[in-house]
Amino acid sequence: MRHLVLLTAFILTLLVSCADNQYSDKEIELQANSIIKQLDKSIIETFIHWSYGTRGEAEIWQKLDTPTYGCYYFNKGILKLSVGLIENFKKDFPYSINIDTSIVHQISFKKINEEDINVSALTNFGRDTILVDKMKLKNLFIEKNPFIEFAKLSKLKDNLKIIGTFYRPDLGNFIQFYLTNQHVLTYFPDTLEINPKFKDNWIGYFSTGKKLNKNWNLRKLEKPLDNG
Repeated sequence: MRHLVLLTAFILTLLVSCADNQYSDKEIELQANSIIKQLDKSIIETFIHWSYGTRGEAEIWQKLDTPTYGCYYFNKGILKLSVGLIENFKKDFPYSINIDTSIVHQISFKKINEEDINVSALTNFGRDTILVDKMKLKNLFIEKNPFIEFAKLSKLKDNLKIIGTFYRPDLGNFIQFYLTNQHVLTYFPDTLEINPKFKDNWIGYFSTGKKLNKNWNLRKLEKPLDNG
């Protein structure tokens, strides 16, 4: 849970980096209603498992349930995945090479072309080290290709036109979708649960918004989020 809290806070801080405030409140409400129409049960379930944010050209995807890990996904030009909590990532996407996790804390998989991949690592001493200069992608990820998974996630957020999400099961079972750095669309399941310790605060936040239907609330923050 400690990793979940720290990584989620990190995502929430970074998700605003690409946001802007160029849209009117009316346009945002139209976007929110469009999203609501698209978000069926399976898509909502996706954002219970995955949280999304950005930093520069990187999409940041955080796996929220077990095994927890975070990935920087670069899909502009050369495709690359940079992964922390390597052993957790390996449980979802087993790879065939051996990596000494006692000296490595981040690993990067970069596609050279459709078939070949380069693997590098960032050591605990801050050095970038090439582990594999060139290898067949299918020979590295024999069971499951992570690039396919993250391409699907990326396409999903593009279709929804969101800049980030926020889900913390320790706070409640609602999900927040950031449409801009000031507009937040919140999903409430039929069986809404909020941690009693924070319930009054969250109810206060939600009361400032507009109820779009029984499961959705759209609110505008007093001040835009700022990642400093």
